[in-house]
Amino acid sequence: MGESEEAITLKIIIIGMVVIFLLSLSVIVFFIIYQRRLLAQQKKHQKIESDYQKELLKTSIQSQEEERTRIAKELHDDVGAMLTTTKLYMGQIEPELAPEELTSIVNKIGGFFDDMIRSVRGISQDLRPVVLEKLGFSEAVDSLVQTVRDSGKIKISFVDSTTQNIAKTKELNLYRIIQELITNTLKHAEASNIYIEMKNHDNILILVYEDDGKGLDQKQLQYRKGLGLKNIESRLSILSGTISFQEEKHGMKVQLEIPL
Repeated sequence: MGESEEAITLKIIIIGMVVIFLLSLSVIVFFIIYQRRLLAQQKKHQKIESDYQKELLKTSIQSQEEERTRIAKELHDDVGAMLTTTKLYMGQIEPELAPEELTSIVNKIGGFFDDMIRSVRGISQDLRPVVLEKLGFSEAVDSLVQTVRDSGKIKISFVDSTTQNIAKTKELNLYRIIQELITNTLKHAEASNIYIEMKNHDNILILVYEDDGKGLDQKQLQYRKGLGLKNIESRLSILSGTISFQEEKHGMKVQLEIPL
């Protein structure tokens, strides 16, 4: 005896509901698996970014420690040695000394003081360039560029199209970044020309740096292992800035963006 139409309809409805349930379950399972994979990928990226930020902090601390060590060494070796020698000469001054001997000792002591003043000025200029303090950022960069140009080793040009002033608190780090870029070019790029341009868009300072050398190693960019690059990025992190490397057939082109 055949099934009634109601029974057949009920079976079709049940089968349809089972199919819909299975499809819904499949979608839910897929979504859960996808979310887990996405979360795992995000955690992986966060770990990579966290490790890189730690590396930047480590590089920044390392640079500061190296700078402190260098300054301590210069103070000890140069200023400390001259102070010790000056003390020895001052110990030779006695009332019974002949006038010519006293004059000779005083002249030598004066010479040591002159050397110490020059040494201390050199150390202080390394910490914050005098031209940056006296003339301002743009003039300091122009002076740096002129020094490189005068060496005759490479052609270099600098264009400043900015219409807003750079905060004093940001000048030194930005100056050191430009120094680092120029140093990297001179040491590694085998370039003939350097072009530096500064401009601003709204409240963002844009620094474009180009050279026509052999370019950057892509592995160095991918893994960010170059100490010079890490120094630049650690300073940029202090400035809340970003850096982008633009693809070029020859040479290197870098664009930095820093909030004013």
